[in-house]
Amino acid sequence: MATSLSVQSDPIIIKRLSELRSVLLDGMKHYGEVAFSVANKTFQKTILALEEQSSQYLNEINLQIEAMGGKKKSIAIQKKLNLNSVAERKSGNDHPEKQALQISKKIESSVIRLYGKILQEPIENESIKKMIQNQMLGIMRRTLQLKLLSKFLHNQ
Repeated sequence: MATSLSVQSDPIIIKRLSELRSVLLDGMKHYGEVAFSVANKTFQKTILALEEQSSQYLNEINLQIEAMGGKKKSIAIQKKLNLNSVAERKSGNDHPEKQALQISKKIESSVIRLYGKILQEPIENESIKKMIQNQMLGIMRRTLQLKLLSKFLHNQ
């Protein structure tokens, strides 16, 4: 399948992708904040995997927006962790895994809704459509993994 290097500019798709980029960036920040408040290392690694996946998807979306003539946005997030604030969150929260799961579900809901909106638009570029479908499925799979892990941990 041959793909074109020039991507047709579509202001509606650029707008939707920009909205998605913002929600993914916000989610990525939340994942990074909440990951270190949970004690279970497997749960923590799953949350960090969601953060990493969101970062990858952000880069893909950013490149697509730029290719379509939109403005590229800096998505670098400072990874330095303030251990004092994490310790404060740990001491003030009796159920950090439950809070992490609630945050994850909220982010998933927002992101999936935006992916759905984009897929409802008439997208002429098949590669964009495929990227959106794959990202949506990836987020759903990773979040399901977190939900299943949470159920497993609570049933022990």
